[in-house]
Amino acid sequence: MKVNLPLKLRLQNIWNDNKAIIFVASIIFVLVIVAILYPKKQYPSVPEERLALDPFLGTENAPITIIEYGDYACGGCKLWHNAGVLEEILALYEGKVKFIWRDNAHISSASRTAANAAQCAFDQGKFWEYHDLLFENPIGFSDEGLKSYAKMLDLDAEKFNTCVDQGFYMNKVVHSMNLAGDYGLSYTPAFLVNGEVIIGPPPTSYLSEMIEGLLAEQ
Repeated sequence: MKVNLPLKLRLQNIWNDNKAIIFVASIIFVLVIVAILYPKKQYPSVPEERLALDPFLGTENAPITIIEYGDYACGGCKLWHNAGVLEEILALYEGKVKFIWRDNAHISSASRTAANAAQCAFDQGKFWEYHDLLFENPIGFSDEGLKSYAKMLDLDAEKFNTCVDQGFYMNKVVHSMNLAGDYGLSYTPAFLVNGEVIIGPPPTSYLSEMIEGLLAEQ
């Protein structure tokens, strides 16, 4: 025998049956509105040859290659660079070491903005000078601060500012971060020495011992 449920109870059953669908539809609606009001910024594509081009110090065809994956907002990275370990290693092993910098700017969006700015300075031949200013960090990583560093280095302001404002090398930064991810490097600083991983900022003695061992194997 068919039982006619009260209208209120029938409405409650309909609601219970459909509330999951209503919830999902509501989430989708909110996401669509957010996407319309706050569209994700699209950065310029970077040519393959520029993606593969990393700043380096030392000898290009050296038997030892050290790659640092670093973040300009990373305290350990700053301490390591300001301690002069890199300069000591390059002096001790002149002609035998190539040092490469790659961005792993995971700490904040400001990290990635600073990394992009350093790549903009690379285009004008002042990457390492700009890199050092970022680690000295007297002004910060605001747009105004990043552009002030460029003035200190007498860069072409119009070219640099356009590069920073449009995020010319944001996809280069992301590319380097993906390379770090391929090695499972989520911590900064992290280093590859002829492919061997070092996590954290190594002292000169540790790096020297490692380099001596690698040279002895060649």
